[in-house]
Amino acid sequence: MHLTSWTRGVSTLLLLLPLTFRAAADDTAPVVTLVEGKSTLASGFRGYVPVPGVQLRSCDIVQTGPESLVQLEFPDGSRIELGPDSRFLSDMPTPAGSARAVGPFFLRSGWLKLTVAKRDNAPPYRINTPFFDLTMNSGVAVVNVADGGRFFVEQGNALAFDPSGLRGSAAGTNVAVNHTYSRRSVESKPVVVSRADPAFVKSMPAAFRDTVPAMYAKVKGRVVQPKPAPDYDYAAVSAWLSTRPELQQCIAGDLVRSVQEMLKREGIDVGPIDGILGPRTAAALREFQQQHGLARSGEPDEATLKALSKR
Repeated sequence: MHLTSWTRGVSTLLLLLPLTFRAAADDTAPVVTLVEGKSTLASGFRGYVPVPGVQLRSCDIVQTGPESLVQLEFPDGSRIELGPDSRFLSDMPTPAGSARAVGPFFLRSGWLKLTVAKRDNAPPYRINTPFFDLTMNSGVAVVNVADGGRFFVEQGNALAFDPSGLRGSAAGTNVAVNHTYSRRSVESKPVVVSRADPAFVKSMPAAFRDTVPAMYAKVKGRVVQPKPAPDYDYAAVSAWLSTRPELQQCIAGDLVRSVQEMLKREGIDVGPIDGILGPRTAAALREFQQQHGLARSGEPDEATLKALSKR
């Protein structure tokens, strides 16, 4: 996918997309079960107010506000809690041949508490960050991404790896219970100490010090349509397009998928709705552009999105 020409000015293009909320991906996806304070769910390049019962799809983004808490729960009893001012992306697609994992999920900044329930013969949960990737089979870990990245293992043990896409040790670093892992930059070596960092504990969200009750059973099977967020910050989502390539593809795929759906409603053959700007989608774009007197670029440029949004 080419992300250079048509991603310029993406915050303007986001305003042109139709208001739709995509259906849930499957019955193993995380479900929002608790929302405290102001937060936003970005799905399909549109912003919504997250509410209990909403199930996240791949590449959905949760952005929490100051003094906010969002809890996501899984059918197996595991959960992810997001603290204040956090930027979280759900369930990134992984390349073929990658090790099995639940996720990976991506924490770009802020606070995350991962609780993985004991399960038999199940893949680990995986949390990726700009500074390290973390996997856990069972236990509890608190993760923070700010000036560097760090996490503390409250229960169980975790493995820490170099960030995805970077060369480094494939074996990972074992981080045992009551140990803190920290890394100031991707160029620096990680440090593991056998204690909780006092500064880390002091800055931890207060809600993370307690166990939030499980609420999955209360929202299971609930059909929820969240309301659009009236003051959604589109620029905050477009910032993800300047991150790692796999995140760019994840986010930009939503834009292409929306375009494919609009072209299909126009009666133009785009092939499968897959979020990939392949030959059939490019040909469909050129056909639409020709019908409306636009430059036949085969790309979802601003003029094409404006024309599609008026249909």
